Amino acid sequence: MNLRPDSPLPQKRRDVLRLDALEILKELAEGLAGIEDIDALLWSITEQTISKLGWTDCVIYLLDKERKLLIQKAAFGPKSIDYKAIFKPITVPLGSGVVGKCAETGKATRIKDTAAISEYIEDDAVRFSEMAVPILWGKEVLGVIDTEHHERDFYQKEDQLILETLAGITATKIQNAKNAQVSQSLALFYECNPNPVLQIDSDRKITYINESARLCFQEALDEGSTIRQPGLTDALNQAVSSGQTTWRCRGLNSNTQEVVRTGEFNIVHLPSGLFNLYGSDITHFLTLQKAAEAATEAKSRFLSVMSHEIRTPLNAILGLTDLLIQSESEREEQLRHLAYMEFSGRHLLSLVNDILDLEKMASGKAKSTPSEFNVHELAETIVNSFQNRAQNVGLALTLDIHPDLPKGVKTDIRWLTQILNNLIGNAIKYTESGTVHLSMAPVQEPSGAPTAQLCNFSFSVTDTGFGIPKEELHRILEPFEQINNSAQIEGTGLGLAIVQGIVQQMSGSLTIDSEVGVGSTFNVTLPLALAPRSTSSLALSPSPQKTVNANGEKDTPLSLDQKDSNEDEPHSILLADDNELNRFVAIKLLQRWGYQVLEALNGSDAVQIWKEKKPALILMDIQMPVMDGIEATQKIRIKEKQEGLKRTPIIALTADAENKTYDKIQAAGMDDRIVKPFDPVSLRRIIDRTITGSHQAD
Repeated sequence: MNLRPDSPLPQKRRDVLRLDALEILKELAEGLAGIEDIDALLWSITEQTISKLGWTDCVIYLLDKERKLLIQKAAFGPKSIDYKAIFKPITVPLGSGVVGKCAETGKATRIKDTAAISEYIEDDAVRFSEMAVPILWGKEVLGVIDTEHHERDFYQKEDQLILETLAGITATKIQNAKNAQVSQSLALFYECNPNPVLQIDSDRKITYINESARLCFQEALDEGSTIRQPGLTDALNQAVSSGQTTWRCRGLNSNTQEVVRTGEFNIVHLPSGLFNLYGSDITHFLTLQKAAEAATEAKSRFLSVMSHEIRTPLNAILGLTDLLIQSESEREEQLRHLAYMEFSGRHLLSLVNDILDLEKMASGKAKSTPSEFNVHELAETIVNSFQNRAQNVGLALTLDIHPDLPKGVKTDIRWLTQILNNLIGNAIKYTESGTVHLSMAPVQEPSGAPTAQLCNFSFSVTDTGFGIPKEELHRILEPFEQINNSAQIEGTGLGLAIVQGIVQQMSGSLTIDSEVGVGSTFNVTLPLALAPRSTSSLALSPSPQKTVNANGEKDTPLSLDQKDSNEDEPHSILLADDNELNRFVAIKLLQRWGYQVLEALNGSDAVQIWKEKKPALILMDIQMPVMDGIEATQKIRIKEKQEGLKRTPIIALTADAENKTYDKIQAAGMDDRIVKPFDPVSLRRIIDRTITGSHQAD
């Protein structure tokens, strides 16, 4: 049915059509009375109302304000399919097309010929007439009702008035449904809230009370009851004048007779003349408030320390870089500047590693990599690495290893190194004079000596430093805390938090015994698997000076300027990395070591160059455009298998140190991984060993 005032129909017939339209609108209003779900509401409007107007196509859009998109929610006609679903639903950006402009302006529009306008957006088919009406709640646009027809100039003014009436009813129902949802959510929130919530009138009579509030008061209270506690009337009067206030109520329910419990209620005066009371246990509230303030203060201190720790080495790096660029300094002075820059860079790297380690421990992403090594030599190496630092501040650093302590263990060498490094480093940092002592001994079980498979190791670091007050011991292992906040004490305060995380991962325990002015003892007990006797004398321990490679093998000194001299023809290495600076650094090192370098800027190029040149080894970045390193490796491995080609060693050269990335690297068929920023000595050793091994395999 189409109602047109300009049609040649007689006045009587036009009046009948108007009456039909009014009857349809009346049925709509009555039919929607019990519908609260918005989706059901919109489908009811399209199927039960618009379908009776004689129009062949209609879609209702709702506006997503955050994304500024109009989303098709219900339809009548070709866009409607079974089970109240839309055929190939589309979204329309706000301001785009007839629908988008209608939503943007909040004004209805009728298009006589869509072929004559550029704004027309074709959906499921091209139709020549279109009418769009905004769904308005006040001045707010909730959506648009849009209808199209295959005839030109089909919709007239009277059609628009009918659709605007429908849109008005729709807006009211949508808003009512939203309000009902909010009311239900609030009611559920109040009822399930663990804190007491009440609503009372000016006579202190309860109009709503949740279960928490019922249990809070000593007297039995329910809706209709009157609260008679002192001070409430004054608090209500204060809330009327100021909008809200607080009221403290004594004598609330307590688990014990001896404790007098006090509650604090926030009172909000509502426009209806009622009052909402939101309560909490005042003691608990104040404890939480103090804890929150302490946490905020600790984080603020942490950020301040981190800012200092980052900016200081950056200042050195940038300043020394400028000096090298601007000045004609001697080679000796240049080397000294570069040494300072390297030290600052390694300091920055240690900060990044500390943050990443802490995050991994907190999120459960930390992964152990056990290896066999000599724990005695590990301790000796670490203690020796700290001797210069201890002597510079006038401390005696000593080591005592119990003769019955086994030598060979099988555990994560990196984790144990981190524990000892952090405990010894912390002890030196917080000790002005005296000694720092590391002692290692077996912890005797009730059954006697250690078993052949397992032994509990005790690592104790004792210092004669400041000491920690007993009331502060609970804070010392928190990640954002430093008990001594003196500006003279450097560091981020993450070391002990990392130690605690590692110890927990290794199923061990950490205890602290401290006395102010006397010193502290940090004791770590770890259950460590014992290695076979044949490995107990092997020297597999790392030191802070990076004397161990990624596979736990002990390094021997290498000259980075030394070139390979055993080969008549230099081996070719394919370097795949999209970062120009990374390629520049790696190429210079590889050429210095006597290798010929092939460059690829992405994984696709790497695969093509590998096919043509067959390099001795590939250094493959992981994250690259066009094709990443994982996919490139997979394609190479597939091609090798299909054509029976010699296997080319592939080493991942990546800044991604995540364990899940390492799993992907292994699954793709890569042979090893070097994490950026890489240590040149370790990189060269892995390359030399890999190429040598590949030739031996041939």
